[in-house]
Amino acid sequence: MLVMLSALLALVPATGLSAHSAREHPAACAVLEIGSDQAPHAYRLFRATRILELEFEAQVLHPGKHDHALQLRLYTPDGFLYQVLETRVGAAGASRRRYRARLPVAGTSIMASGLYGRWRVVPHADGAREPCGRGRSFVIRP
Repeated sequence: MLVMLSALLALVPATGLSAHSAREHPAACAVLEIGSDQAPHAYRLFRATRILELEFEAQVLHPGKHDHALQLRLYTPDGFLYQVLETRVGAAGASRRRYRARLPVAGTSIMASGLYGRWRVVPHADGAREPCGRGRSFVIRP
């Protein structure tokens, strides 16, 4: 009986270690582009009265064998979380996958509440608390 208990206790740390090691290598990602069909992609300054929505393109570097759940967290100029955008997989490369998401601007609380100024978008993979890459800033003006 003591041998069986020892064997079971030996298994517990091993399963805990394998679950931990899977979390040790989180996905690395980056926000590549912020743009709108109504504005040039070269700029990160957008006029709310001239665009309908913004499109974000992000990339997971070395994604492994499975697709990641990538969320883009958008922060207002005051630093408050405005919205979390769930992305969808776009074009796929051999070692990189691109994800896209859209943020409506026209007719939203951005315009109604005058949420103008420097915004920030921060990528998070697989529901992690910590970002998987650096965020990027963009400006929305009236």
